[in-house]
Amino acid sequence: MTRFLPLSIFLLTSSAAQAQVQQTDQTTTAPDSLPAARPGLILDPVIWERTSLPAFTTIQPLLSRVAGVQVTPFSGAPGAWATVRIRGATNLTGNSQPLYVVDGVPVYNTDATPEKWSGMESFFTVNSPTATWSLNTPTPHTPNANPLLDMPMEDVAQITVLRGAAATARYGMQGSNGVILITTKTANDLHFEDQPCVRVRYSGWGGVQQVRQRYDLLSARQYADLVNYVSTSAGRAAPYSAADLGNLGTIDWQDELFRPAGIQSHNLSLDGLVNKTRYYVAADYLDQAGVIVKSGLRRYSLRLNLDQQLTRKLSVGLRASASQADQHHAGAEFDAGSLVQGFLFGIPALPARDPYNLQYQPTPRRNLDENSGTARTRRRLTQLSATYQFSNDLSLSARGSREQLEGEALTYAPKDYNTTGQHLVESATSTTTTRNWVVDAALRYQHTFGARHAVGVALNYLRQQDQKELNHREYSRMRNYYFRLEEKRLAIHSPSAVVGYTFAGRYEVQASMRTEFASGKAADDKKVWLPGAELSWHLHKENFLAAAESLTDLTLWVGSGKTSSFFTPDRTTHHDAGLRAGLLHGRLTLEVAAYQRRTAHAQAVFPFTVTTNTGYGTLYASPDITLRNRGLELTASSRWQAGPLTGNTQLAAASTHTIVETIDVSRPFSGRIPGNLQEGQPMGRFYVADQNGTYPAGTPSAGQRRFRDVNHDGQITYLDNYYDGQGLPRYSLNLTQQLRFKRLQLVAQFDGLFGYQLLNSPLLMLDSPAATRNSTTRALSYWTPTNQNTLVPSAGTNRGPYDTTSRAELESGSHLRLSQLTLSFEVVNTGKRQASVWVGGQNLFVTGPYRGFDPNVSSGGAAPYYAGQDATVYPVARVWQLGVRGQF
Repeated sequence: MTRFLPLSIFLLTSSAAQAQVQQTDQTTTAPDSLPAARPGLILDPVIWERTSLPAFTTIQPLLSRVAGVQVTPFSGAPGAWATVRIRGATNLTGNSQPLYVVDGVPVYNTDATPEKWSGMESFFTVNSPTATWSLNTPTPHTPNANPLLDMPMEDVAQITVLRGAAATARYGMQGSNGVILITTKTANDLHFEDQPCVRVRYSGWGGVQQVRQRYDLLSARQYADLVNYVSTSAGRAAPYSAADLGNLGTIDWQDELFRPAGIQSHNLSLDGLVNKTRYYVAADYLDQAGVIVKSGLRRYSLRLNLDQQLTRKLSVGLRASASQADQHHAGAEFDAGSLVQGFLFGIPALPARDPYNLQYQPTPRRNLDENSGTARTRRRLTQLSATYQFSNDLSLSARGSREQLEGEALTYAPKDYNTTGQHLVESATSTTTTRNWVVDAALRYQHTFGARHAVGVALNYLRQQDQKELNHREYSRMRNYYFRLEEKRLAIHSPSAVVGYTFAGRYEVQASMRTEFASGKAADDKKVWLPGAELSWHLHKENFLAAAESLTDLTLWVGSGKTSSFFTPDRTTHHDAGLRAGLLHGRLTLEVAAYQRRTAHAQAVFPFTVTTNTGYGTLYASPDITLRNRGLELTASSRWQAGPLTGNTQLAAASTHTIVETIDVSRPFSGRIPGNLQEGQPMGRFYVADQNGTYPAGTPSAGQRRFRDVNHDGQITYLDNYYDGQGLPRYSLNLTQQLRFKRLQLVAQFDGLFGYQLLNSPLLMLDSPAATRNSTTRALSYWTPTNQNTLVPSAGTNRGPYDTTSRAELESGSHLRLSQLTLSFEVVNTGKRQASVWVGGQNLFVTGPYRGFDPNVSSGGAAPYYAGQDATVYPVARVWQLGVRGQF
């Protein structure tokens, strides 16, 4: 009799009781075949049925349910990348993304990251004494879609988040930023005693997207009045006459750019058993129109999972998947930063005039009409595996896989320069090709001696090698630019050993050692040794707590481990400790964990310009920096019942604080480090000054912004500026609530980030009453002789990238979000046949003072140093959904 296969999500931290180890090991196999990983919190698969999980387009928004995990999208563009940070940051300008492992194979990790592709090491000069922000640098982008689009939610059976010191140490040079283990679906839950059977499942939903929050800009009349005031104050005639004001036309440029957009997703799968072969076949389709006109995404995905028991001791498996993502973007950039900014700056009044009566008024539509782009990403992953069970205690497994990605993009821009009448066509093509080969083998032994001594040993070997090629060409009548990068890394060898011992189920020790070295013509004999260990004490099994029948778990643990990045000098030493308690006969689970990570020689590369014989050149400073990261995590989960109403409540909260501990400037050029890197201070601070109102009437600078003399030298210069704030959130919160009443089920997920600031560069310009472009309504409180008690300068003042940013202009990013809300109704449940309908939404509301599109955005990409930057890019949309699920 078939059952509906739940998508159980295991949120793991570091170690486990022996029984839990064996169960986890059977369902999730790590690339180095880990024998142990402790479940920190398990969502009960009986209560948390598949219908209770959200229909996100990737699994990434789901990961914030784990304490210490922060998920931040680059933008809301269809197919956009997202940053997943686990327990803070271990580098400054490097990639902070975790390692993704699918069915035991490291994947999605060899793509050209957006920062590397677009040269974003120079993104936003927020640390310069002369330039605090820039509108000219595009946000990070690649020709490739978010790699996690390759993994449809409906194909996932289990997700495991490794964040603990001992667990991540087993992944060596790839474990510094945490590890996400993904297990895809199989037919292993079908039990028919080798009789043929088949199960068909379908899940589909459709929805409508809309921009959740817009900028509060001036109306046509407000703009016209501002223009007239600036002109008459300067002794010029008012551009808008009384007749013009009486017949004033208006245009809402945000309405012209944004639209309600449809989205639909369909997944059809078959799984079953034929001649001792278990199979899972699935096809998935996603069609997402963008909330910005002319943008959208279509994604196609196929998956085949086969498991064959050849003999009583030998089994083999095949995992194969292929996906294609076709993207369309509006404007010249994928995240539409310059396009959105142009529409926000657009003059709302018709006719469009300014105080200087300029004859030419550019229209924001030009960028939209004359720029277009497409991108296609193809990805194929094939894996073969075999396991030989010598006995109940001893087994040998081997696996080989190949991943290939092909990405291509085309942008087209026919530009018309009115100044010369020249018609200029620009085009650009970009291609990415990456390949990744992985071979691994593991010999495992586990046995219990005398019912008191449980021993587990795993000897592992992993070899992987990847190759990537990047090509970019730009062509126009004015220039022809070509960039090519080919990289074939040496083969990486990673032998490791993991040993575990448990005495009487009460005292447990686990230790691992992994070494990494390379082979090839350019390889040296240098090896990296990365150890890890953890001790656990299961107090609830002690005799002195035998009478506490309601206590199902009380475990104290402490761990330590060392990780690094792929053959770079950085080394992260990680220590953590925690306590987990199961109370009220398992209905309430509490876990608290504290950790400290110290990264020596943290990755940090900063460009600076130097004068050469031929002009200017760029050198790169790479100071030797040590980062220290400390944090505290709390997880609480409860199952309860009140009559026919049952519920599951989960709370995950965390604090994390990353500071620059030491800076060594003895390396060449390292003295050119950004000024905001100071020992004992967080990274990614902002260069600001204290504004002291505006200059009063009668002074030479009347109506202009006035700043405080911070250093008390009698002068107001850049020496009075200082660094303050931080772009990385200090605190995170997740609350997930599930309620079930008979056939009805309600699930809500709330996410919050607190204790950080955002620098919204376009908003700084919009808050100024320039009168040559649109402004926010805040600009209406501009300085006049009768309104001198204001922070807004006089009308006609125009902000630029070299103007000082005041501390008050940093926007608080603290917020609480309803990330997902779903109400489902079970229509049919007769065992083999199940069907349900549901309605829901995502990103339904966001609290907090932030005035931009969304406070959770990372325009600087995944590099921690550039956190807190909002270039006003493609907004993250609110989504309303209606869906069905069924099986027979």
